[in-house]
Amino acid sequence: MKKTGNARTETMAEGLRLENVGREVTVPPGTIIVKQGDAPEDFYVVKSGRLRVFRQSAEGIRTELTNLGPGSYFGEVALVTGQPRTASVEALEEATLLQISKSEFDWVLDHNPQLARHIIKQMANWLVSGDHRLEQEVVHQVKLRQISWFDYLLIVGVSIVFALIFNMYNDNQIPLVHDWSNKALPTEISLEQGADIYRKKQAVFVDARKNSFYEDRHIKGALNLPVVFFDLMYPMFKFMMMQMELPADAPIIVYGGTVSRRFDIELARLLKDKGHDKVMVLNGNYRAWEYAFPREEIKGKELPPLPLGLAGYLEWLPVSIFGLILIPQVRRSPYLAVFCRLLLGVIFIQFALSKIMRPAVFAMNVVDYGMMPAWGVNLWALILPWAELVAGLFLILGIRTRTAATLIGGMNIIFMVGLVHALIYGLPINCGCVGEAGEPVTWWKVVKNAGMLFMTIQIFLYDRLFVLDRGGFIWRERKI
Repeated sequence: MKKTGNARTETMAEGLRLENVGREVTVPPGTIIVKQGDAPEDFYVVKSGRLRVFRQSAEGIRTELTNLGPGSYFGEVALVTGQPRTASVEALEEATLLQISKSEFDWVLDHNPQLARHIIKQMANWLVSGDHRLEQEVVHQVKLRQISWFDYLLIVGVSIVFALIFNMYNDNQIPLVHDWSNKALPTEISLEQGADIYRKKQAVFVDARKNSFYEDRHIKGALNLPVVFFDLMYPMFKFMMMQMELPADAPIIVYGGTVSRRFDIELARLLKDKGHDKVMVLNGNYRAWEYAFPREEIKGKELPPLPLGLAGYLEWLPVSIFGLILIPQVRRSPYLAVFCRLLLGVIFIQFALSKIMRPAVFAMNVVDYGMMPAWGVNLWALILPWAELVAGLFLILGIRTRTAATLIGGMNIIFMVGLVHALIYGLPINCGCVGEAGEPVTWWKVVKNAGMLFMTIQIFLYDRLFVLDRGGFIWRERKI
């Protein structure tokens, strides 16, 4: 079905003698006069009323082609080509039509070359205008699918601005770069010096890491004083030194074993503040102490999972959706893309909110993975949750969805790399997904994030409904 010309019924009746064929019919509003895909049977001339011509795809996306009024006609293309109807026509109000059968239409064409020339000319005009519309639609789709650097700068820039402003007024404020101050660094000693002191038993070694890391492996005979619980555990630390008959001014060598040196340097400073003057920090690369000192471990219970709330349950849905994506018809569905957007948006907003409120806790979780240098931990802990929040909101609201999907996909890839790193090195950590809460790092956690990664790919390729693009907000019915 193509849109009609504007020849008046009266003119056609006088010049082409259509008044002698067909019959007059009246249809109520909402009537589908011809349906897309049906076999052609009749040609119609509109005498009164208004009609709408539209196409509808297999996914249910309706494209409105044109409106018809008195004097317009339709149905001739399918009769001439013998092909099924290419569009549907619906009455918007009560309409009176002149209905002409296929045999009558053929007879009129055979005996009226003028009408045949008129239809040929009109069909040629439709082809030209159709080419223009196709070109405009292709350009529109290309622009819609383009991702500019501005889109990324928009999301990342908004995230940075909100992160900095919120941190300024947050009671749990943290510095942008940890240890970016004029404080003097503690005295550092090499691994060789530390090993010599250890053999001569001239100092007490203190592990500054969390208890789970200490139990997993530590220097044999070392005490554990987690810097994150310093105020709570320091009295017990003093008691243990007394039990070991060590003087208060005994030399202390602190080690932390993380790439960011977050724990050992901070603990050394805290101990100095408590009056321990002979505090030193063991130098060396990440986990180098494991190869220079005898080790021991304490077999303990596995880390218990902590509740993640709604997001924890929603995380399993991407695994199920991964199975649906294997079905081609479902994989290409724009409605699945909308569902993926809403689901990912809720998950990432839920994860982001708790980390935004407690950036110091999230920073410690970042340190646990042992992959982030010291200067980047706080910046990452401040900006990443806001990027999760903004990208999640953009997905739900339909704003720059392809850009938001790629950012969330990138976050998932980074997180999956961290999870695999933790699994390979056997780090006894929780994922740290929601503030203090989390679940033990397992391969199932990697599978969950792989499911979310595939969801972002599906959004990137097939999302085209309910989105705000550069041309406006696109609903289910698109006007071209």
